[in-house]
Amino acid sequence: MRRAVWFSVAAALGLLATGCGNGMLKTQGRVVKGGQPFVPGPDEGLQILFVPILPSNQPAGDYYAAVVDQTTGTFQPAGKDRKGMPPGKYRVAIELMKKKKDQFGGKYDSEKSPYVFDIDSSTPEIVIDLDAPPAK
Repeated sequence: MRRAVWFSVAAALGLLATGCGNGMLKTQGRVVKGGQPFVPGPDEGLQILFVPILPSNQPAGDYYAAVVDQTTGTFQPAGKDRKGMPPGKYRVAIELMKKKKDQFGGKYDSEKSPYVFDIDSSTPEIVIDLDAPPAK
């Protein structure tokens, strides 16, 4: 009996150490402008969406909304049931909404955004610099 209890405890600790092995990521990120955190103005809201980039002729699949802290400009992809998102290549769509209108004018929408990232378990942080978007 004792051996079974110790085995169960060891197995539980092993799962805890490996993150339970579900493969989903909760990579942290931040939006900056002028080297400072980008914080929306009054009555504005920052929305961030991760759009998977799949091989040609495959449907887009699931999109992953990020939970955005409007006071710090930081975010974390939440995914379904807030369990994160799978590793992969993503285009990051960004909207700054005010009165139901994107203040960026669609410049960073899900089809045009230049912010593309390969995200895996070794990705320490996603930084979106609004002053220096990557070249397409």
